[in-house]
Amino acid sequence: MHAKIHPHEPELSRRVVVDDKLSNSSVTALTVWRKSLVFSCNGFTVFDSSGNLVFRVDNYASDLKDEIVLMDAAGMALLTIRRKSWLSLQNQWKGFLGEFRDGKKPLFVVRRVTSLLIPTKTLAEVYMCSSAKRKGKPQFDYRVEGYYAKRSFTILNSLNKVVAEVKPKQVRSEITLGGDVFNLTVNPGYDQAFVMGLIVVLDQMMPS
Repeated sequence: MHAKIHPHEPELSRRVVVDDKLSNSSVTALTVWRKSLVFSCNGFTVFDSSGNLVFRVDNYASDLKDEIVLMDAAGMALLTIRRKSWLSLQNQWKGFLGEFRDGKKPLFVVRRVTSLLIPTKTLAEVYMCSSAKRKGKPQFDYRVEGYYAKRSFTILNSLNKVVAEVKPKQVRSEITLGGDVFNLTVNPGYDQAFVMGLIVVLDQMMPS
């Protein structure tokens, strides 16, 4: 497991790979259940289109927690998500590769976007800690647009290319399963663990 940057890509938002096996060459469809498999514990359980367990989050027992771990099906830590500080004026979270330890550098930072003056659908901006800042270009590497409470939002890179989309889960066209079960579609070349890590952050920034 390692973080990898593809330097030959022309995109400003370079693609993060938490694990090579989690970045497919085709569109990946996942079902996200906003519930842990562990009894009386909040979290997430994520399945692929064949019903196989892909990711799990079951290490927090309240709506808000300072540290959350995204694991694979076997329980190995892929990402550790940590709140920057309760004292910070901005709602920010940092993502670390694997298990967190003191002195470890973050992989990315997510900042909630709030604007009292200008209406915006942008929920959050993502800053990759390895990215070089370019003059005259957007400072963020990814952004999230849409409505988290409705489980309807899109993750885009800095070139406005769609990375992943979340939509409510429907069993039939007229039946929606509710906010605790939703579809996650990840486009080719983007790491599913990174995308799922962003969803975990959004769930903490905008609990519902």
